[in-house]
Amino acid sequence: MNTTFTTPIIDALKGYIEDQTVRFHMPGHKGCQVLKNPALALLGENAYRTDVTNVPGMDDLHQPHGIIREAERLAAELFGAEQTYFLINGSSCGLQALIMAACNPGDKILVPRNIHRSILSGIILSGAIPVFFLPEYSREYGIPLGTSPETVDRCLAGNPDAKAVLLVYPTYQGVISDVKTIAQVVHRYNIPLLIDEAHGPHFCFHEDLPITALEAGADASVQGTHKMLASFTQASMLHVKGNRLDRQRLEASLKLLQSTSTSYLLLASLDGTRAQMSGYGRELMGSALQLSGFLRKEIKKIPDYNVLGEEMIGGPGVFGLDPTKINISLKNLRISGLWAEQWLRKHHQIQVEMSDVFNLLLLVTCGNWLSDANKMLYALRDMIQHIRLHPEVTGPYTEIQDVNPFPFIPEMMVPPREAFLASTTPLLLEEAMGSISAEVITCYPPGIPVICPGEKFSQEIIAYLSVMRTLGIHFQGCSDAGLKTVLTLK
Repeated sequence: MNTTFTTPIIDALKGYIEDQTVRFHMPGHKGCQVLKNPALALLGENAYRTDVTNVPGMDDLHQPHGIIREAERLAAELFGAEQTYFLINGSSCGLQALIMAACNPGDKILVPRNIHRSILSGIILSGAIPVFFLPEYSREYGIPLGTSPETVDRCLAGNPDAKAVLLVYPTYQGVISDVKTIAQVVHRYNIPLLIDEAHGPHFCFHEDLPITALEAGADASVQGTHKMLASFTQASMLHVKGNRLDRQRLEASLKLLQSTSTSYLLLASLDGTRAQMSGYGRELMGSALQLSGFLRKEIKKIPDYNVLGEEMIGGPGVFGLDPTKINISLKNLRISGLWAEQWLRKHHQIQVEMSDVFNLLLLVTCGNWLSDANKMLYALRDMIQHIRLHPEVTGPYTEIQDVNPFPFIPEMMVPPREAFLASTTPLLLEEAMGSISAEVITCYPPGIPVICPGEKFSQEIIAYLSVMRTLGIHFQGCSDAGLKTVLTLK
């Protein structure tokens, strides 16, 4: 039986709409019968009609036995997993569930410093003790790279009682680590290798892309299906293979973390995306690769832009690259990526995925067209002309040219969970030297923690956060969004 275009969840939703069932159940809009709602005109009636709940025939995400279970089975088959779980609370809840399944309070887990803050949330929830290590780092681009097998081997040798290792694969900028070798190193200790694969859900659909984490030997991975494929925002998948992770405990953790008010709009988008990629995945990814290749080649022709490329492969921490991520360095132009992002949005109505101190990041998917690429190229050329006519815009660059965009790991004085639960007091950032942080502070995006609960404020961390504040970086995790004050342990 050809299951390529089988869509169990979507078919059930269609049936529920066609039955014209009178709804005396949640949600309160009753399938768009609420009048005078401005969102109705924007989203359309079908968005409301398909926003149902766990009524008979719609299965239960927390105890799937019908259409959701079948949709997850089809996804596992496509993505090369033994078991797949649909996530409606984003990749964040999947990563948190993996940590809670692998670690008890006080257990060590090895994690790179370039983790997303959701992983730190999982560490706090589980009570695990993080053993942080630095990935490789590019001074040219000012970004973290991948993790070398030697780094993992060295950390495990120093912490043989660790219960799990968690890696980021790929990085936000598309850098690939040698996960196959790392998996062999980790499995010598008979512990699971967990992968934050949020930015790699498309890998299995084209031979010119890196292999998936599961193909490389990982025990579990979380993919942000919405990031590079076509599901709705917050719709993700968790894939498991092998027996090193307790699946019963994993499922119990997901029940704790996922909303009991299941969004069938998100589930339907996962179901539809799986069917789409099952039938047309290679063709769609081929188009995306062709477009990203064209864009890379043309950007490199423009003076003063540097693009992270294949010349990096083989260097420390760079086993490969995802070509659909285009990281553009602006160092030669002496402008910050933050300024460039705002300028592109204001003058050309282009929104990039992310900017940081020195770079712009573009994500190219099958949802982009050649016209998008041409508009981007025109805007990049125009930005150079603007800078030449208005050299004063490079003035703030002198404030950031010597900034280390990836500061050293602060000293951990108290376990993160203990610090999170402790009594706190606010201090001015400039007066926090030597104090212990009670909160996570991240520059968002990319969401990498600068300091975590339980870590000590150093002069370097305070100076770094002060510069980021001056530049207008958006902070997440902290109680004071403007970062005039920070929460510290009493």
